Amino acid sequence: RRIVHNYYIMNQFIQRIANYIANEILIKGLAESRTFQRVALRTHNTIQDMKKGGIENINSKLDDVHKAASEAAYYSTSTKSKAATKGPPTPPQSGFAGFVSAFGKEIRKDLGIGGK
Repeated sequence: RRIVHNYYIMNQFIQRIANYIANEILIKGLAESRTFQRVALRTHNTIQDMKKGGIENINSKLDDVHKAASEAAYYSTSTKSKAATKGPPTPPQSGFAGFVSAFGKEIRKDLGIGGK
């Protein structure tokens, strides 16, 4: 029983030494590798560009939604009635801009502002 215990302790010791040596070789090897440094830098720059582009994309979409909502809020009722008599009805806007437009129409109706 004691031999098994000593064998187990020796295995742990050898395993720790092997892990330490492997980690040192790997870390130093990668740190000194120009190829690894280039890959790491390219990856970092790509992720930063994606983050930056994502924020700009969201801001541009929000600006578009705000513009569409503002146009819907200040759209005159006389233009709507003229457009409605010229042909078949146009389908409502889809997406968030359509929601904001419809919501604005309902609020104006509830408050008695504007046309029908």
